[in-house]
Amino acid sequence: MNICEQCGYHLKMRSSDRIELSIDPGTWGPMDEDMISLDPIEFQSEEELYKDRIDFYQRKTGLTEAIQTGTGQLNGIPIAIGEVVDPVRGGIAADHDGGVGANTGCVVLVLQMENTSYFAASGHKLGAFFSFIFRFPYYPFGASAVSKVILQDLGNRVLVGKDDEPVRQLISMISNDNYHVVRQACSSLSTLAGDVSVAMKLMKCDILQPIGVVLMVSSASEKLVSVLQVVVTLAIRSDTIAEMMLTNDVLSSLKVLCVHKNPEVQRLALLAVGNLGFCPENHHVLVAVEGLRELLVQLTATPEPRVNKAAARALAILGENESLRCAIGGRQIPKRGIRILSLDGGGMKGLATVQILEEIENRTGKRMHELFDLICGTSTGGIYAAALSIKSMSAYRLEEIYKNFGKVVFSEPVPKDNNSATWKEKLDQLYKSSSQSFRVVAKGSKHNPDKLERLLKDLCADEDGDDRLIESAVKDIPKVCLISTLVSVMPAQPFVFRNYQYPVGTPKAPCVTSESSGTTARVSHKQSGLIGSCKYQLWQAIRASCAAPYYLDDFSDDVYRWRDGGLMANNPTIISMREALLLWPDTKIDCLVSVGSGSVPTKARKGGWRYLDAGQVLIESACSVDRVEETLNTLLPMHPKIRYFRFNPVDERCDMKLDETDPAVWQKLEAATKDYIENNSEYFNIACETLVQASANSDTEK
Repeated sequence: MNICEQCGYHLKMRSSDRIELSIDPGTWGPMDEDMISLDPIEFQSEEELYKDRIDFYQRKTGLTEAIQTGTGQLNGIPIAIGEVVDPVRGGIAADHDGGVGANTGCVVLVLQMENTSYFAASGHKLGAFFSFIFRFPYYPFGASAVSKVILQDLGNRVLVGKDDEPVRQLISMISNDNYHVVRQACSSLSTLAGDVSVAMKLMKCDILQPIGVVLMVSSASEKLVSVLQVVVTLAIRSDTIAEMMLTNDVLSSLKVLCVHKNPEVQRLALLAVGNLGFCPENHHVLVAVEGLRELLVQLTATPEPRVNKAAARALAILGENESLRCAIGGRQIPKRGIRILSLDGGGMKGLATVQILEEIENRTGKRMHELFDLICGTSTGGIYAAALSIKSMSAYRLEEIYKNFGKVVFSEPVPKDNNSATWKEKLDQLYKSSSQSFRVVAKGSKHNPDKLERLLKDLCADEDGDDRLIESAVKDIPKVCLISTLVSVMPAQPFVFRNYQYPVGTPKAPCVTSESSGTTARVSHKQSGLIGSCKYQLWQAIRASCAAPYYLDDFSDDVYRWRDGGLMANNPTIISMREALLLWPDTKIDCLVSVGSGSVPTKARKGGWRYLDAGQVLIESACSVDRVEETLNTLLPMHPKIRYFRFNPVDERCDMKLDETDPAVWQKLEAATKDYIENNSEYFNIACETLVQASANSDTEK
């Protein structure tokens, strides 16, 4: 401790050294290193200016502030510590008799616990922490300590969010004059708002009151940025919260801040407007706000990239699709009409799909995102749709990724029970059992969805850090939709994950209502949109579309639960046509390409008709891709101007399990598909010539 052995005098010691000696080695984590001592009231001194004195000691100590704060561990116990620096004596100020000087010291907050979370032990320990910290809620150190604890562990956030008092204290800190306190409080509130229940508690504790004041009267860009980050987070958390937030005062303030001199304030204000617009009720309000569309269009032309992108995003969310297209210089729909690509589901049978797509790319010399205006997919087809459009992948690259995808996701051994049944047979068991959860029948999903989710997050990662579907709307790429089955409503409904909003004026899908609401279907001469959303992350949309019963668990969020889109629309061609007509109501469909994953020829049912079960028949009918094809073959001749192409090999070698990983079986499927392509070469030529011609017209008209 640098103490004189003769007289006990405390020799000079840097505060950093004292901290390292006081806690467990290697556990120090500094906080608030960007805090800087200033001279806001201009202290007067006969000897030297106070500002000069600050500059001198900052150079001498190498620190920016007179106190070092941070977290560490003491005998394995987490602590928050503040060490006051004495630049004159170089360390702890002590008299020869060992007394501590009045101008230095060390504040340590120690919280024992039974595991890695500060607050995971018991309620009284959480109370003890906050009873101390929130005696000084407006001190930067206290605000930083709270923020650090909340950010550190999910258990801490859950426990903090259950207590009204710390939540109210954090909200009150928004009004503090100290920017550092406001920033730390807003950081904590944004993190807590990630949980819908806590976000609702924030609303009930009247967080809008201090937020509204700051947005309306504050001229400090730093404070506005911090508060707007909370608004952005809350607005996207749920439709209920977003509807509560859109008051006249908040809307007026956001419009003003959209043209603020600080680009980051502008960006966040635009993000807030967009996030509020995800709520259907708010959407109606925002599209009617006088001058808002014109303001957003104007901001898309600003030279600041982050501002024009946020403005374009807001236009997309509000369904101002033509204004958005003009703003980003996007391609026009060809005069001949809309070009649609529809991709069936099928698990690993999707290798046949990608082989057909490769052939189309090879013959046209173009990638799929250059050939089509709308790409729609179910399950495996949904993965392909996202990769081909949003990620602009080639079919060749997609094949490589998908084979690796199958080997990783479907590598787990088959469970001992029910391992010989097919997917449709497992669904039949569900039908006959009247079970609400297929996992009760199958004793857990066959494969671990965590592997799938990790792969999807990597595949869908966006360079800007946000892979929500709507973010891709600001790029000059096709519209894309992924089909899933919404099973948290009765009856189950198709759910459309999309990277677009319907144009202003499109009748919305009926909202999910309670049994007692008495809501009846709306009568309209216009088609209404299907239930769906563009605010989910891309990986979530794919995961929901691929949640095949028995093979993978359902996917859910705080509101909805989904299963594989194949339960409703394994062949999504009709849904893709409906989406196209809703997106471009005044434009006809020119070319429709539907690609399957291979089927097997019709054959006699094993066991004969006496063993026929109604459940099995219903499931086969629901999952069939052929019924959609038959419907289109019946109806499309009435619309001869729509050029329709269906590619789907029918061969015994296409009989393959959804999770097949045997390369030998893959090769049989690929051989069958190759034969199909060779036998239908002229049909492929006609389709590809049609697509090239339409694509050339689109490029000319752009």
